[in-house]
Amino acid sequence: RTMKKTFLTLFLMTTMFGAAYADGREKPTSVDKLPQAAQEFLSAHFKDLTVAYAVEEQKYTGKEYEVVYTDRTEIEFRSDGQWAQNSPVPASIVPQPIQTFVSGSNYPGQFIRQIDRNAYTWEVELSNGLEIKFDNQFNVIDIDD
Repeated sequence: RTMKKTFLTLFLMTTMFGAAYADGREKPTSVDKLPQAAQEFLSAHFKDLTVAYAVEEQKYTGKEYEVVYTDRTEIEFRSDGQWAQNSPVPASIVPQPIQTFVSGSNYPGQFIRQIDRNAYTWEVELSNGLEIKFDNQFNVIDIDD
């Protein structure tokens, strides 16, 4: 029984150490080594900025990438090269229904400083810190301050 307990403890410690090590290993990379979709996104929306650095991070779910520009703009990409979030957000990547909702009479004078997207929702953070979540049909499903 003691041997079984010791083995289980060792196994759990090794597993946890392995998980901590695998999640979060960053290594420097260059923009030309990012997935093609990420390269195209950067050249379409950020071609006038200067890259400070790019990193590839190994996660349990695959690789993630982050590109940081000298003006502190950060762009994150999923393993397939699709953008994960942006700040500040170029208007060209904000869907028109979201732009219309924010810039209309709802939030005058505010701009979108971060946008996140997953398979089911879009979430924007406005310059005043307000967070608005939309479904895939761009209906507002949550507003959080």
